[in-house]
Amino acid sequence: MFENRDIYRAIGELAYVIAKATNGLQPEEKAAFMQIIKEELKFEAWAAESRFEILDEKIHPTIDHAYNEAIHELKLHQEHLTPELKAKTLAVLRKVAQACGNTEIDEFILDRLESDLKKF
Repeated sequence: MFENRDIYRAIGELAYVIAKATNGLQPEEKAAFMQIIKEELKFEAWAAESRFEILDEKIHPTIDHAYNEAIHELKLHQEHLTPELKAKTLAVLRKVAQACGNTEIDEFILDRLESDLKKF
């Protein structure tokens, strides 16, 4: 059960990477992320939201560091990372990318994530 919480936190961290990748994190992107996770993750949205908030307000990691941390979390809990959770992860991040303008950088990150998820 706690493993899924960590997976949802990793989704929040990956969303932070997408939102921050192009022009830094804008208030509209943050608001869009909050709406997207509420729609997509429902009850579990709090875990992704709290991780995103901590990264944005306290930690301020580089996008490489945040991406690698999220992938590490997913790898640690890969036995709980069902095909449905993988699909949900990609769906959330694609929506976040669209809300952020869907740049080449976003597409690169999404392609890398899709490739990394296939390894689990």
